[in-house]
Amino acid sequence: MKLHVIARSLFIAGLTVFSMSSLAAQSLRFGYETPQTDSQHIAAKKFNQLLKEKTNGELALKLFPDSTLGNAQAMISGVRGGTIDMEMSGSNNFTGLAPVFNLLDVPFLFRDTPHAHKTLDGKVGDELKKSLESKGLKVLAYWENGWRDVTNSRAPVKNPADLKGLKIRTNNSPMNIAAFKIFGANPIPMPFSEVYT
Repeated sequence: MKLHVIARSLFIAGLTVFSMSSLAAQSLRFGYETPQTDSQHIAAKKFNQLLKEKTNGELALKLFPDSTLGNAQAMISGVRGGTIDMEMSGSNNFTGLAPVFNLLDVPFLFRDTPHAHKTLDGKVGDELKKSLESKGLKVLAYWENGWRDVTNSRAPVKNPADLKGLKIRTNNSPMNIAAFKIFGANPIPMPFSEVYT
């Protein structure tokens, strides 16, 4: 059984402003929990390609998928401490630093995908970004990773009633855990990297 319940992810960077002309070719450490078969890894490879092109090869990413650098919390600490340059993980992983990120786990907050994109690419998204800047993190972009997508090995989930009695792996978001309990499921919080095991 696997489950994608992380509603959206963030590109986070602990980068400071610097002059491109002062850099020799530099490799930035970029960690994330998902495996190499996941769309996040494919996007990270494309981002690396574009970064190399836009900087004439002066910057490149060294990709660390599969929680190679630790779970999301460890990578966030690494970015804050300067041992990792960038990380990508679900918004629920930032609620300890900026509780306002709990809002993104409210069930059915957005009408549809365009509404979510417009919201996160606008003033609301800007305010969320600011809430992490004082914590030493710079949000580069929001990444959609499904909107309450539910998969399991028992039966299709087409409506909330289908969740009744279902053991389901979820992230550690209190909002997600409460929502699945309300729908009658038995949520089991665990790190995203363990969902595939």
